[in-house]
Amino acid sequence: MDQVAWGEIKSDQQWKVLSKLKNGYQDSLFTSPEVARNVAKPLVSYIDKALVTDRTRAPKITVLVGHDSNIASLLTALDFKPYQLHDQNERTPIGGKIVFQRWHDSKANRDLMKIEYVYQSAEQLRNADALTLQ
Repeated sequence: MDQVAWGEIKSDQQWKVLSKLKNGYQDSLFTSPEVARNVAKPLVSYIDKALVTDRTRAPKITVLVGHDSNIASLLTALDFKPYQLHDQNERTPIGGKIVFQRWHDSKANRDLMKIEYVYQSAEQLRNADALTLQ
């Protein structure tokens, strides 16, 4: 922690303040609904094609790599509710992933979508913890 912000960030409360500033900056650039819909439109179209409109020809797994700004604009464009991540001060922490899963309920003959935000906690990032599935 002594290397962050020239050693000036010493407490969790200071981290929260710094993260609030970063979140506000990101919100002002990428999460107004009009901007988000415009910025995320190519990504939303690609996801729609892979999971809905052309799913029979789409690969089983598609990996798209982006930036925290992509996640912020995508979640806004898809009209997700405001959220606070557990054990994390940032809304779009480094290394975060949005995982879309399309399922088919054969009994009810309907398609389902599961969307998860997978991310490391602030402590895991700070300690550079090795990650496991546990």
